[in-house]
Amino acid sequence: MSTIRDVAAQAEVHPSTVSRVFSGNAQISEATRQRVLEAARELNFQPNAIARSLSVRRTKTIGVIVPHVFDGYFADSFFPQLMAGLLEVCYERGYRLLVGGCDGYQDEHIQALDILATRQADGIVVTSSRLDVDTVGELRRHNTPLVLIGHPPAQHADVAWVDADNRTATRRVIEYLAQKGHRRIAYVGGDPDSSVVKERLEGYLDGMAQAGLDVQPEWIDYGYFAEDGGYQAVERTRRDEASAPTAYYAANDLMAIGILRGLRERGIDVPGQVSLVGTNDSPEAAHLSPGLSSLRVPYRAIAAAATHRLIDAIEKGEQPAGHELLESCLIERESV
Repeated sequence: MSTIRDVAAQAEVHPSTVSRVFSGNAQISEATRQRVLEAARELNFQPNAIARSLSVRRTKTIGVIVPHVFDGYFADSFFPQLMAGLLEVCYERGYRLLVGGCDGYQDEHIQALDILATRQADGIVVTSSRLDVDTVGELRRHNTPLVLIGHPPAQHADVAWVDADNRTATRRVIEYLAQKGHRRIAYVGGDPDSSVVKERLEGYLDGMAQAGLDVQPEWIDYGYFAEDGGYQAVERTRRDEASAPTAYYAANDLMAIGILRGLRERGIDVPGQVSLVGTNDSPEAAHLSPGLSSLRVPYRAIAAAATHRLIDAIEKGEQPAGHELLESCLIERESV
């Protein structure tokens, strides 16, 4: 079955132009419109037949795009919490959830435009906030109702969003470790091009500065949210044991598990010699030995709040507005 990208290639236009032709949300020259329609006819691409036949403008459906960029995405407790929050609100409010997938962040906005061009959804929950991909900007150019899970990029500061205060929460974790007597604390982030990873790095630097601690470049590492990434971070941060970290903060529990494995293979006791804190408070955290201290981020509540905000705006015929910050909390266990 042909997609919006196929039509764009055939008509030699950007996929966003195809979306605009079918959604009617922007002015398009008649020549371009006819070229897109001709390409669509040749490829048998048409807006969703069910949506076209509806006598009302709303489909009672919202969309979400999953940027499946690595296997660990579905292993991380972030994903099931996100889906639980989205689904429970959709069910409560009488909406369906349309889930689209893609191979990477760069393809995320194309998938979203595909849903919009075929009029399958009334609005979009955007789960990605990358520094190098402007999904929010592309959707806003189409006048699409959207709510972002995460902080918006600077150029879209007025977009509706819901998130945790990642910078403050991370700062507090670092302060907590410093209060335990640690002076060499490592930060293992996920994908450095993700805005949440940047926010957590800022929180780490804030916490170290507030505690009066110097930061060595080798204490900052990125494990791309994968268990093996955490394992590899141990090798990179402990090339010199004399200056190696005595505590690690990992931006998810999968990386923390990898760090724990890497430390054990080196004969380093947790928490006797090195302390460890993860993020997301996954189900596994309480069952590890030692139990993993973890920053609990309320992703389920964040997704639910974003979905309510989007549906409220759709039903009022307005663009979503405003933002909301939810509190994270540190769950203390035996790894510190």
